Amino acid sequence: MRLDHFRESAIMAFDTVRTNKLRSGLTILGVSVGVVTVMLMVSIIQGLNRSFAQQLEAIGSNIVFITKFDSSFGRQPNQEERMREDLSLAEAEALGAELRNIVGVSPLQRTISETVRYRERQSDTPILIGATRHYEEVHSQFVERGRFITEADLRTRANIVVLGKDVVKALFPNEEPLGKEVKIGGRPFQVVGVMGDLGSIFGQSRDNSVFIPLTTFQKFWRDIPYPQMVFIIVVRPVDRSYVTSVADETRDVLRRVRGVGYGQPDNFYISSQDALLDIYNQLTGATYLVLTAISAVALMIGGIGVMNIMLVSVTERTKEIGIRKAVGATQNVILSQFLIEAVVLTGIGGLIGLVVGQVASWLINAYSPLPAYVPLWTVFVGIGVSALVGIVFGIFPAWKAAKLDPIEALSFE
Repeated sequence: MRLDHFRESAIMAFDTVRTNKLRSGLTILGVSVGVVTVMLMVSIIQGLNRSFAQQLEAIGSNIVFITKFDSSFGRQPNQEERMREDLSLAEAEALGAELRNIVGVSPLQRTISETVRYRERQSDTPILIGATRHYEEVHSQFVERGRFITEADLRTRANIVVLGKDVVKALFPNEEPLGKEVKIGGRPFQVVGVMGDLGSIFGQSRDNSVFIPLTTFQKFWRDIPYPQMVFIIVVRPVDRSYVTSVADETRDVLRRVRGVGYGQPDNFYISSQDALLDIYNQLTGATYLVLTAISAVALMIGGIGVMNIMLVSVTERTKEIGIRKAVGATQNVILSQFLIEAVVLTGIGGLIGLVVGQVASWLINAYSPLPAYVPLWTVFVGIGVSALVGIVFGIFPAWKAAKLDPIEALSFE
């Protein structure tokens, strides 16, 4: 098609939109709803992905996790996993003694079923963490005041506690907590330290935590079942490049310590930040498919609206088509005219959908717990999808207009 024909068809398309405001508005609305649906779907999932990646990065990019159960994201452990032997402090010490190129090994056990009290004040359901002295260096989280857990505390199973800042605010709003005695589950613990800012992860504040020696934890809280209580061993390699080799060495050491025979599967689970991110992306990939199907339905409804309105337009303009053909317009020119008109309609709907979707994503991100983020490529996808809807659903009305006989069209009443 020549450029002058394209320009003429585009001008006629905009004239049609202008002279048939209600009909064009309904068409544009249908496509806009579909594009907004796509935008919101993509922005929320992209926001969740970015938030998850950022929070994993906050834990540390070079971290190896060892757990009893396979990583599940909500899946309940199967019978074989439940029968596995629990991880132990001795196994963590074996890893610390044998692994190379590591900052440290931090075994920890945690539960959220206890209340911490000081006189008449209390802090409900803080995360109670049994840790060792290596926690600070492995997790890069350090005390701000006082001290952290020592080897002597572990050896003597001391009743000492290091408080997170949220717990300090709840229990000691106007007092210095160091040296005070709090009660955890009714047992007395002396406050020896206050952690610095720990931030949050996956929507949960890590400042709402209290740390006690792991051996003390196991003395008092050993009968709490999974998932109320979890034991994890965290290994930090000296550099991200050592994550794979440290994970391999960890597997070798644990298989030997646990007496796992050659050819037998591991009775523990090792993961890294990358592995967790891969699992998460697989989950969101399935969500993408479901939401893509929903968006496709919304766009199809908009496309059917475009086709119906274009068919009405062809019928109303039959005589105009006949005149154009009588003065020399070919079938291709008529076909392209109506196709361009359909693409203009859906393109305007797509642009409006992009703007509304961008604003809606911003509002969701600002005023809801859901993170939302609109990547640049969604703009091109939105425009491309809206144009594609115009071509797909506009081709039949355009073909019908192009095939009209000029004599019959001129005599159409």
